[in-house]
Amino acid sequence: MEVKIIQVKLISYPTETDLIAKMAAAICYSGGHDFEEIRNKAEEKPNEYLSKIVKNGHLSILEHNVYVFHISGISRVTSHQLVRKRIASYSQQSQRYVDAKSFATVKPKSIEKSDFNEEYDKAMKDSYDLYHKMVENGIPKEDARYVLPSATTTQMIVSMNAHSLVDFFVRRLCTRAQLEITLLAQEMLKEVKKVSPVIFRDMGPYCEFYGYCPENDHSCGRAKTLKQIKENQK
Repeated sequence: MEVKIIQVKLISYPTETDLIAKMAAAICYSGGHDFEEIRNKAEEKPNEYLSKIVKNGHLSILEHNVYVFHISGISRVTSHQLVRKRIASYSQQSQRYVDAKSFATVKPKSIEKSDFNEEYDKAMKDSYDLYHKMVENGIPKEDARYVLPSATTTQMIVSMNAHSLVDFFVRRLCTRAQLEITLLAQEMLKEVKKVSPVIFRDMGPYCEFYGYCPENDHSCGRAKTLKQIKENQK
């Protein structure tokens, strides 16, 4: 079985992403009612204006921009983490109807470099061999899939607005996130930066974007935690 590498492709996005966000901001802070007037005001605003608003946390203006990705080569472990992200929409490859012959597996680096590397490969092979044996003997794929490991790869169409993406990036680019979903976040960020360089210019882990760490006792120590900040204010 081959080991898959994460692949991300941005397949749909608004053509005027930065302008849409600027217009949303202009409406929030403008007393005018004429559309063309608001659009003109937005077009006149420099990129720093939008970056500052995003950095200040006024992220509702980004929710009018929706980005659609095709993602493949991630494990079911990572897809389960990804679908916890709200608000977003997902269409995922079915293990109920799709035969596992088209699936591959993911192997974490920690296992690949360990003494368990060969044992891991054998466990993957044994799981797939049993799956195919059951299917060939009349067990429905929807039932045989129970033996498939969480390392099994999947593919998805994922839609997120820019606000959700910001929230996803700051949390999954964190050093405490699991490596596979961090790599996925890095690839998704590369894609959206190509079409929305201003909105996503300052993206990074939570501590870099917001200036503090929300992990408190689980912090890696790169930045002050919210708990530490509150204690210093006493």
